[in-house]
Amino acid sequence: MERLRNIAVAVFVLWLLIDGLVVFRRKSGTAENRDRFSLRVIAAGNLLAWTVGIWLAYKQIGVIRPTMPVQIAGLVSLGLGILIRSTAIAQLGRFHTPNVAVLANHEVMDRGLYRHIRHPSYLGALIAFFGFGLALGNWPSLLVIMLLTPPIYLFRIREEEAALGAALGERYASYCRRTKRLIPGIY
Repeated sequence: MERLRNIAVAVFVLWLLIDGLVVFRRKSGTAENRDRFSLRVIAAGNLLAWTVGIWLAYKQIGVIRPTMPVQIAGLVSLGLGILIRSTAIAQLGRFHTPNVAVLANHEVMDRGLYRHIRHPSYLGALIAFFGFGLALGNWPSLLVIMLLTPPIYLFRIREEEAALGAALGERYASYCRRTKRLIPGIY
């Protein structure tokens, strides 16, 4: 149990470092910044959720039983979430920025994962967070992470969609009518 938890924490921290380097090396440049502090909300809220989740896991309050199969499923989910997020970021390419920004020549991305949902990188992150919570092997950790992170991302989604709708007009509205936000065919 402790060994798998340590592996989960190591993989999670390594992913956050790599993800941060990839995401924050892309500057919005000449783009119009439309971020109404959502980047700060994501950073602060996620940090709080992860810190409390990890702390609770090492306190071993509310251990999930059977622990090892759940932790392995969590590590698989963590990896799947990382893969989805990384693929989405690569597919969005130069249009992906850490803050909500719209480039002068911004296009509606409707290929790859974006053909099915509007925010696959956030879906990937949420799957990874869920997997991380499971891999910690602790119910309170999973609960804290999954109670805090989805509302943060839903706030961010609302900000992004408002900015893209205002900038891209009918092209984005049409795309929104054809796709769901996070779960294909559902939401």
